[in-house]
Amino acid sequence: MTAAITLEPSIRRVDDQAERDLAALAKMKPSRAEVHHVVPNLAQRADRDMAPLPLPDPLPKVPTLDAALLPDAIRDWCVDAADGLQVPLGFTAVPGVVALAAAIGRQVGVAMKRHEYWIEVPMLWGAVIGRPSAGKSPALSPARNMLCRLEGLERGAFEETMREFKARVIVAGAGKAAAKKSIAAALKKGDKSGAESAAAAALFEEEEPTEPRIVVNDATVEKLGELLNANPRGLVQFRDELSGWLANLDREGREGDRSFWLECWNGRGGYTVDRIGRGTIHIDACAMSILGGMQPGKLAEYVRGAVKGGFSDDGLIQRFQLAVYPDLPASWRYVDRQPNVEAVNVAWATFQRLRNLNPDTIGAERVDGIDVPFLRFDDEAQTMLIGWQTELMQRLRSGTESPWMESHLNKYQSLAGRLALVLHLADHDGGAINADTLVKALDWCTYLEAHARRIYAPATDNGLTAAHLIAKRRSELPDGFTSRDVQRHGWGGLTERDVIASALELLVELRHLAAETTSTSATGGRPSTTYAWRSV
Repeated sequence: MTAAITLEPSIRRVDDQAERDLAALAKMKPSRAEVHHVVPNLAQRADRDMAPLPLPDPLPKVPTLDAALLPDAIRDWCVDAADGLQVPLGFTAVPGVVALAAAIGRQVGVAMKRHEYWIEVPMLWGAVIGRPSAGKSPALSPARNMLCRLEGLERGAFEETMREFKARVIVAGAGKAAAKKSIAAALKKGDKSGAESAAAAALFEEEEPTEPRIVVNDATVEKLGELLNANPRGLVQFRDELSGWLANLDREGREGDRSFWLECWNGRGGYTVDRIGRGTIHIDACAMSILGGMQPGKLAEYVRGAVKGGFSDDGLIQRFQLAVYPDLPASWRYVDRQPNVEAVNVAWATFQRLRNLNPDTIGAERVDGIDVPFLRFDDEAQTMLIGWQTELMQRLRSGTESPWMESHLNKYQSLAGRLALVLHLADHDGGAINADTLVKALDWCTYLEAHARRIYAPATDNGLTAAHLIAKRRSELPDGFTSRDVQRHGWGGLTERDVIASALELLVELRHLAAETTSTSATGGRPSTTYAWRSV
């Protein structure tokens, strides 16, 4: 909904004066010529004296992130990084939580119910949203660096294992050469059984070690299938700018890729890729977290497609549950200091511990037919979760939410469990998840819901966001421009014809623009509307 607009006092005075002048004119019983003389003068005076109405703020208010919602193990690290970079805490906290989830992966899940086996694994899709100068990329780096350090450690161990494997291959090769002589000698004697025994002893069936991976950047679905089979705990896709990845998924012929990624959010389902060149790849479990940044204008265009029921209306954007679009700090200061080394070390130790979790030593249950060991909520937390879920679902079933927001919030049931598991394992060595941890997870959901409403706002504000974008381009749009001129520039958030039309109509209504429609009926063409900026 567009915000309600009220006239400023100065504008009301001009309107009141015009009304009095017209009333006086009516009492005089003027001739038609006098009316035609006076009314244009009133209009010219109103046009001269009446300032444009301010454009309402297009974005709903969002709360700042309370540092207390972060696990103790990474709180100081995230706060210190945000302060050093002069960015909102959400810009470092969301990547930190997604990175923790990626470190855990499919090693352990959480049971959402007491009796049914509804198991959630910590696959989280996160995004930090802000304009190009907001500091998104530097804010993503600390979390990414932690995962890359983990990957480096595992790669070092892999290289040693690979050297040992190659040595065994050489020995096996020499064994095969010796076996051939034994086989030949046995066959010469007519000892077929002895020849077969010699051949069996020379076989080398050990599989080659696979390189461990945690972070991927730009891999095809087929390659991701191979990587996931080699890394069954799951992977995290990191993209500095997510809009490019989303745009690729929207291309014709990439429908299969979208289906793959939709499955990846669940973290437990299998997937089969059939390709002529590569053959068939069976993926035991599609388990992918995602982390990256995005600019508001590009995001708005994508969200509009999801809201309007277009190709992108398949629930993909709703899976970005940890997407934050915070206000930038009102002030900025130059910071050049050493990072909080102790906080970094505590966070690093936590990432290492989570990467090396042993489900059996933290009290995880194993059940036949369930592919992931899991923890449970304690009784108090389970009762609290039931109450929260009931309230959420009753709200969604009431029909008061838009379809896209209903789809987004419906996934909060899974989100609450995944967040609770990550927060719990970051600060505890295992056991049941307690009520205090669940409260943090639910407070995260409240925080994230406000940001979700801000993210969807540009798609439902009747051109208000686009009007702001056009107003910012005032110097690049000389008087006499058309809607097509705006679209031709290809500016972010200003590429769709109907969005631009709504924005221009709003700017005219609020007196920022004057519109002039020229009839071209004589030439058979459509009427053309040009726009000129009114004086501020």
